[in-house]
Amino acid sequence: MNAAPKVAALRGGDATLAAAANAFLSAARTANPNTHRAYASAIGRTIERLGRDRPLAEVADAEIGAALAELWGRCAPATWNRNRAAVTS
Repeated sequence: MNAAPKVAALRGGDATLAAAANAFLSAARTANPNTHRAYASAIGRTIERLGRDRPLAEVADAEIGAALAELWGRCAPATWNRNRAAVTS
């Protein structure tokens, strides 16, 4: 049995943040309703801040970090870590 995570490839270099989020959230990895809800909330808030229609390839790591800091920088460490993990997934 292969323990490596399965990665869903996005076709084309012009996938938007919204399309990437939808592809990720429709994967088996987020099939559990509680997992899906938590991931969808964190990812949704982050892409709203970054721009839903922006091409994924044009978003810099620093922009994602800044969005996370703006959204959850003053939260408890557990909240920060949970949301950061959801977004970086």
